[in-house]
Parts: sequence; C-alpha cells; structure tokens
Amino acid sequence: MAKQPTSKGRIRRCNERQRKKLRVAEYQEWVFVVRVRFCRVLEVTEVDALLDQFAVFLNTLGLVAGGMGGTLPMLETEGLIHRSDGGAATEEDRRAVEEWLEARPEVIGASAGELVDGWHGWD
Repeated sequence: MAKQPTSKGRIRRCNERQRKKLRVAEYQEWVFVVRVRFCRVLEVTEVDALLDQFAVFLNTLGLVAGGMGGTLPMLETEGLIHRSDGGAATEEDRRAVEEWLEARPEVIGASAGELVDGWHGWD
C-alpha cells in the first residue's frame, strides 16, 4: 500500500495526476468488509451456489468481492467489497449487501463494516 500524504496542505498542492496516482481526494476508493455466519456448516456445493448468487447480485450494483472463502466445510466467511470500476462504494451499497445476505435462508448473521479508504484506511 502506498503511504498517504500526511497533510491536507500537501494534497492541495498535488496536481490532478498526482492525486490520481496517490488515490487521494476525489480519487479515493472506499471499500468495506462483510462478515457472514451461516446457520449450519455448508458443504462445497452449497458454498459455491451461494457465492455464485452473491457475485451476480454484486454485479448488478457494480460491486465485486474479494476473499470470500475459507476452510471447507464452512461455517463463516468474510471478504472485501469494492466498486468494480475502481470508484467508491457508498453507504447504500453497504446496506444493500448486508440486507441481501441477511435475507438468505442459510445465513444466520451478516455485518457490513464501515467504509474505509481502500488504499490508506488500515494502519
């Protein structure tokens, strides 16, 4: 991960090309983590079917997921959700993903984390 400029003054001095390269200001990419817990342990075919349907749903919103997986059979998983076009995910995207997952019969709990800067948001 690139180090974010430390001051707003430095960002203001950057031209558009530099802001884009550093992914700051109008070029920030907001992402969120989603955590899912299943009602019971799911086997390979069930996980594949659920993740395929989830990918189709995300595609309708212009989102993609990364890291959804784990050791099979699976009781829980988590992944990173972001825009497929490199833009910023929104609060509406976050709520829609959480609602879709909670509506699934095989899911007992789902939580979508806060929006964070995908390039500079983690310590």
